[in-house]
Amino acid sequence: MSEKPAVTPDGYCTNTKPVPGTIEQVNGHALGGKFFKMHGRRYANCPCGRRPSVTDRGNLRRHKPPKE
Repeated sequence: MSEKPAVTPDGYCTNTKPVPGTIEQVNGHALGGKFFKMHGRRYANCPCGRRPSVTDRGNLRRHKPPKE
């Protein structure tokens, strides 16, 4: 089991590097208009267990790790 990344005092995960090979793009267009805002977003797994979206520079967005 990999080491979980550290958490800041306000509860956010400090990791910004996605797990290699887990980045995928979501085609929200096929889901209909309600989900259109997801179209073209890229998501990747974080070692903390969340699946946040990825920024243009390939870093994970700020996110909180899942509650144990």
